[in-house]
Amino acid sequence: MRLLIIGGGLFGSLAAVHARSHGIETLVFDPGLDGAASPAAAGIFSPNWISAKMRAHFDLALPMLERHFGIAQIDLAHDDGRCEKFSFVSPLQILDPAPLRKTVTAVGDGWLEADGERYAGWIYVAAGVWCSQFASDLQITSKAGAAYVFAGERPARIRQIAYGRQVIAFVRDAGTTHFTDGTAEADYSDMHNEATLERARQLGLTETPITRIWGRRPYTPGGPVFKQLGAKTWLATGGRKLGTILGASFARRLVEEEFTRTR
Repeated sequence: MRLLIIGGGLFGSLAAVHARSHGIETLVFDPGLDGAASPAAAGIFSPNWISAKMRAHFDLALPMLERHFGIAQIDLAHDDGRCEKFSFVSPLQILDPAPLRKTVTAVGDGWLEADGERYAGWIYVAAGVWCSQFASDLQITSKAGAAYVFAGERPARIRQIAYGRQVIAFVRDAGTTHFTDGTAEADYSDMHNEATLERARQLGLTETPITRIWGRRPYTPGGPVFKQLGAKTWLATGGRKLGTILGASFARRLVEEEFTRTR
């Protein structure tokens, strides 16, 4: 039986990597919709960012991420010169390199239709803010933000701007500097965009960025969702700012627990 994944972001791609490592044929469907949040992810995480509620996910995720990608360590400098160590996995390592660029229009228990063709298999709905199209009772709030890419490699920096929120500039991808300020707004506007750019300028990134990566993160009441919709159908969403950790944790649960139970 095949695994058919709807969504090629962090959740879907991590499930694909883990399933394939267990010998499961896997297809990823992703039409490349505007507003997908995963390409903008920094890929940085730290035990200090993990609440007690999320600790089990963190402990599940780390061995899987290390096995499939390797976890790098980076130091981010605070304004006072103090350095803080973070773990890092680049989203470009994770995101599926060749998803099927087809739009899934219908889902049933053990099948889906994409561009007029029906496929059979286990179904994993991991479509971020678009998951509600396949589960009408699901409550998702879409919150938008943008990350910016600047030419050249700059020193890695971090600045606290609010409780649980930081501005970060570091080399995510070779030859460039990735900047993010954690903005997540339901009603995202040009004002929020300019505020993000101003924070970048305050860290010395004063030139015009070469790339703007805009996306909408999925937020769900009570935190992230992983649930079974049918005998052969599961759904996961609501990664917020912990997509790498939660995506890896849910991938292990899907492949190592759910599939083992239903095969």
